[in-house]
Amino acid sequence: MAGTAAPVDQQEIAPNPASKITPPVALWQIAHTFLLIGLASFSLAALDEARRWVTGKRKWFSEDEYLQGVGLAQLLPGAPSVNLCAYLGFRLRGLPGAASATLSFLTPCFVLMLLLSHLYLKYGALPVISGLFRGLGALVVGLVFNTILNLAKSGVKTAFHWLMAVAGFAMVFWLRTGVLRILLVAGGASFLVFILMRRFPELQRWTGSWRGFWHKQVPVSRKPGTQEPASPAQADFISACSRVPLLTDWRKTLRLVFYLALILTVDLLLIRARSDLMQMGSAFLRIGAFVFGSGYAMLPFIRDSVVHQFGWLTNQQFAVSLALSLITPGPVTIIGVFIGYKVHGVVGALAGMVNMYFPAWALTTVVAAPYAKAGQARQVRDAMSGIVAAFIGTLAVVLVKLAHSTLVDGATVAMAAGAFAMQRFSKIDTVWIVLAGALVSLAVFR
Repeated sequence: MAGTAAPVDQQEIAPNPASKITPPVALWQIAHTFLLIGLASFSLAALDEARRWVTGKRKWFSEDEYLQGVGLAQLLPGAPSVNLCAYLGFRLRGLPGAASATLSFLTPCFVLMLLLSHLYLKYGALPVISGLFRGLGALVVGLVFNTILNLAKSGVKTAFHWLMAVAGFAMVFWLRTGVLRILLVAGGASFLVFILMRRFPELQRWTGSWRGFWHKQVPVSRKPGTQEPASPAQADFISACSRVPLLTDWRKTLRLVFYLALILTVDLLLIRARSDLMQMGSAFLRIGAFVFGSGYAMLPFIRDSVVHQFGWLTNQQFAVSLALSLITPGPVTIIGVFIGYKVHGVVGALAGMVNMYFPAWALTTVVAAPYAKAGQARQVRDAMSGIVAAFIGTLAVVLVKLAHSTLVDGATVAMAAGAFAMQRFSKIDTVWIVLAGALVSLAVFR
């Protein structure tokens, strides 16, 4: 019996590459990566820049794991790019990872916006700003177009996904539907299709490729006991995200909520030192917590507060601050730095940024683990795929509006096309494309 036991013991202790204990991603690696993302991310182009780094260069996330984060970032209030950074950082290292990723992502745009705000408010209108705005505004259109194409390639794979993407575009562009209604329509349609597919197998062509919708589908080999296609490459790839356990225990959730409440308390105590800081901070907290539909949806509420309600900025100054936010990397709502600096210098700029993003950032960290846990169930994952496709369609609305207001002549169209081609067909990092675009803007748009 001893002779027969040895092989069993050897088999039990045989090394399994998938079960090796891998150390978690270091916080400095998260900070370094998201700092580079922040340097090259303009508006919604941040979504693709983050995808290139975390799924391609770092391989911390699979495409599906990343797209789940994009879906959540669109569902929550606030700026999607900031929400996405919080989600990705949290999945890698919990609350410290979320803080490291978000702060690193926002640092480049904060510093540059602070510098430009100081120059404008101290020395008056800057003639160079108008040229930069025209050129880099057009460049952003090209980068956002490439972002949408890349997201569509990853998240709009089937005929049903295309239907959801078109529906998402139509609901926002023509019907002006809110984010919650889009969530209900896309999620409900996804659940319905995948439930009916079990009873009516012929509906599977709706969840096959676009070509498969018109032609007879070719059978796909699948993993035994699953509904997913077999893929040796995917089977060998184990993302850093998938190695991190999802902490959904209620005690850990309460501890997380306690830490977030502590951070908010400290913030409120600090801004209470001045009444104008308290007014601005509380206004930005409300806007950041309750305005859905991306950073662009927040702009009318910000303008109403700072121009009409409190009178901190004139209409001309608000227009300038918006222009500055569009020529700096990061989300368009970095405009809060300009407003805060006008109210109370550097301290006000910090308060403006923190209170603008904290509500959605905190909410993202609270729901990240249960959201990812729910996404492991096939039915929920299928519904999420339809929701993500619908939200990718809504991004096209932003592209149309940006292009309509920015591409006003042949030079701006050429700038957008050049930025798109360089990012799409070359291996040049986005940060160099942006720097080259800035130099071209200074030379051409005067």
